[in-house]
Amino acid sequence: MKTRQERYVLVWVLFFGILSGCSKPILTTVQPSTAYPRQILSTDGSGLFTARAVWDHDLPSETDLNTSFLSGRYFQLPDVASTGNHPLAMRTSEGTSDNVVMVNVLAPSGSWPNPRIQEIMINNVFNDNGTDADYYLAIAVANGDADAVVTINGTDVPTILTSAISTDYFNMHIPATYGYPIYHYSLHVAFLENQNWGSTVQVALRNHDGSVSPQMSYTFPSSIATVDSDNDGLLDQWEENGYTAASGTVIDLKALGCDPKRKDLLVEVDWITAATPDPSIWTTIEAVFDQAPILNPNGSSGIEMHLDRGQGGVFTGGGTVLSDHTSMDFGPNPMSPGYTDFYTYKNSSFNTDRLDLFHYGIFGRARPNGSSGRGEVFGNDFMVTFANFTGLQAFATPRNQIGTFIHELGHNLDLCHAGSCDNPDRNETLKVNQPSSMNYLYQFPAVSLDCDLISDNAFGYSQGMLATLDETNVTEANGICDNLGLDFNSNGSTNNTGVINLNGDSNSTDISIDYNEWGAIRLDYRAAGSSWNNN
Repeated sequence: MKTRQERYVLVWVLFFGILSGCSKPILTTVQPSTAYPRQILSTDGSGLFTARAVWDHDLPSETDLNTSFLSGRYFQLPDVASTGNHPLAMRTSEGTSDNVVMVNVLAPSGSWPNPRIQEIMINNVFNDNGTDADYYLAIAVANGDADAVVTINGTDVPTILTSAISTDYFNMHIPATYGYPIYHYSLHVAFLENQNWGSTVQVALRNHDGSVSPQMSYTFPSSIATVDSDNDGLLDQWEENGYTAASGTVIDLKALGCDPKRKDLLVEVDWITAATPDPSIWTTIEAVFDQAPILNPNGSSGIEMHLDRGQGGVFTGGGTVLSDHTSMDFGPNPMSPGYTDFYTYKNSSFNTDRLDLFHYGIFGRARPNGSSGRGEVFGNDFMVTFANFTGLQAFATPRNQIGTFIHELGHNLDLCHAGSCDNPDRNETLKVNQPSSMNYLYQFPAVSLDCDLISDNAFGYSQGMLATLDETNVTEANGICDNLGLDFNSNGSTNNTGVINLNGDSNSTDISIDYNEWGAIRLDYRAAGSSWNNN
């Protein structure tokens, strides 16, 4: 008699076996083709279902590699892979790919980081009896091995690798100079039987070298009706069958493009004429989230943003041109002539049927205090406000509109100016080692992706890779990474050491931490109950 887990695996084997066909695989590319030992890479081609990666093909050192479940779509380089070029082929029972791709292995730099769980989600639910059920949990991990094992409450459970995000970032950098270099993200599916609805478990992941991630707590949904597989705040049943608003209106989330197994982010945007956003900003904003280093239960990556700016089709709520104002903010302000309450606009222009679904943003002239915007922390309202305000109107370029939009929306996603709003130093600003649109250092000029602090015209949130800096013990020659010297105190030299203020505040004893923001964002703002505001 086969166990439930064995029966489920058998179904998968039969399904993928049918897809694999009867011809030998074709390998076209490997990404990245230059990598470090132990890094997980991805392949492209055809006939790769049920294929395995063959390392050093036709050499005395030929060996099969650890690959993703039933597929060579993702594979992990050997821990001891020698520096230089190695021929890689793909093989099934039907034969070996005719062509090989050369993979260039770099010399290791520093020690391999311990795995870090990014998020725990649900891949699938079986055998629900109202009290308990069987689950495939989907655990997204930074630096997890292809053969890593998930532990639940300290006990190993059956685990498979299903997908990954590979990166070539460190091909041009020195991993040993980073606090937590991320070589790849991986998605591990773990099978659990007879788990009570609403129960809480402690989850960890163990790599094959014995290193273990910090435990993360996970609470199962209270019932099958409350399952939100991808943690995006939209229940699976809403995304599959439609959301019924309090008015009785059914909103077809599937028609909006939502998927219960891939994170969705719904945003509606309006504006006043004087603050009409540049139409070029939308595709860039959507791409930032689509390309986010986040894995979903279905193995895809990124967040699907559905940005209603009145473009037509199913998106007809946004793009409303609002009445003008002198300034705008959350709540009444009778002392400011020409002022309009954000919620006055929302009450007249935002459909209340969307309250549990959409974030709402307004492009306006200015706030009374002159800041460039404001967003509810772990809420659903935000504003961009520097279109026509003394000292800021010159900055209302498309790039600055994008940076400010992502910054203020980030507050809705429970980010402050220095990582998660749970951090004690959450509003430490201008940190040189936090490459994020949440950081005032990068909100307008856009984020630097390397070690020189110069904008690379990028947007988004930090992955928490840079080393921690102690203002009481700074070495300018080390910079923030790659040993690229930086003149932190602006005295014309990069050879200073000791106490150096890194963020321009009155305190020179700060410990500056690059927090993992992408791993900390929260899309389920309905769970907040209440929220507070931040600039």
